[in-house]
Order: sequence, then structure tokens, then C-alpha cells
Amino acid sequence: MKHCFELPFVAFRISGDAEKLFNGITTNTREGTRNALLDVYGRIVAVFYQRFDGKEVTIALNAKYSEKFLAAMKTYLMLGKCRAEKMREKVFFTTEKPTEHGILIPEKNYFIFIAEKEPKGFIKMNEKEFLCLRLENGISMQGLEFGNEMIMNTDWRDAVSLTKGCFLGQEIVAKVTQRGKPPKKLVRFAFAQEPTQIPFVEIRSKCFSKKIGKWIAYCSVPNEETQIPGAEELK
Repeated sequence: MKHCFELPFVAFRISGDAEKLFNGITTNTREGTRNALLDVYGRIVAVFYQRFDGKEVTIALNAKYSEKFLAAMKTYLMLGKCRAEKMREKVFFTTEKPTEHGILIPEKNYFIFIAEKEPKGFIKMNEKEFLCLRLENGISMQGLEFGNEMIMNTDWRDAVSLTKGCFLGQEIVAKVTQRGKPPKKLVRFAFAQEPTQIPFVEIRSKCFSKKIGKWIAYCSVPNEETQIPGAEELK
């Protein structure tokens, strides 16, 4: 069965030479589907999904962080002679590829779909169902499992290319990577019983998974913490 969920996201189209602009300030290459804008201290301003079309790019990010993103981008947009235009389309998460016209961005085994209307023939997931799907498949989201922390503390490391060249916050990211251990890490654990309070562990989100018959939780843990009683790390 096909399922979808309307994300609390907003989409922007960056026109002009967005490829050159993004290559100089964001963390990933144009080939990546995930990208991020950091501050000079390596902390996240916003993470987003992207799809390039020539030199232009369409991005989708949590609406909660859109103003901070635009404020941080303002000077760079002006210098690069680029423009960020908010799109009227909605942003959906879909379990299969829709047949309708829209912008499709792969996300793990699923899709981010930017379109005016929800895709036909898809069953709407409620928030609890979508939470469980995300936790079962290791899909964390800004505003839910992490905020404006250092990106290397999250599991969005695939949004960072260490070979692309310069980007904002690169020096800090490189130092953390060379040390091999960011101070914290965002990890999924499976528990036989519902996790509540665990010393040194911050539970960011959790759900009971009927799929595996256990509780799954996204947790922020100190990097040196390798053993959590009653927990099985999910890769």
C-alpha cells in the first residue's frame, strides 16, 4: 500500500547561478539529495533536501527554520546575484514514487515530493504512523530529533562532503572529523521496555514499533557512551 504524509516544510527555488553559490557555502555537492547551511562554528542553520535543474536548485526544509535560513543567506544571495523564491507547492513524504507532476527527491528508500496537491491513490499517515516509519528507517528531521547543534553530532553526516572544498563551518567540521569523535552522537536504539530516563542519554523521540516488536528511540548520547543497559543500537 502507498502512504504519504504532508511535511511541515516549505520549498524554495534558488535562481541565478545557484550551483556556484551553493558550492561555496553549503556542505554538500549538487549530486547529494541532502545538504545543509552551517554557521562559522559548524552549527546547523538549516538542513534541507535539494534537487538541481541546471544551475537552479529547489530545496525543501522545515518551515520553522526558513527565516533563519533566509537571513543567513541574504548577503550571499545578493553577492551571487541569486534569488530565493518561496514556492506555493506543498512538501510530502511518500513511500512510493507518485505518478503526478512534481519535484521528486529520493530519501533513503522513500521520496520527498514537492507538488501542489497530495498524490492520488496514497493513504495519509497520521503523525504517530509517520514517526514510527521514520524511526524504523533511520530518518531524523531537524526540529524533531535535532535543532541547531553541530551537524557532526547528528546522523545527517551524509549531507556533508569532506572533499568538495570550502563551505561555511568547514574548519570546525574538519577538526571534529580528524579527531574522529564529535562530543555527542545521534543514535537509534531498540528497547524491550519503553525508555524513560537514562543517565547521560537524551531521548529525542520514541515509538513502539509493531514491525520489530520493540520500542525504538532516537537518542543523543555522549560519544564515549558505548553501552546502554537494555538497549540495542540500530544501524
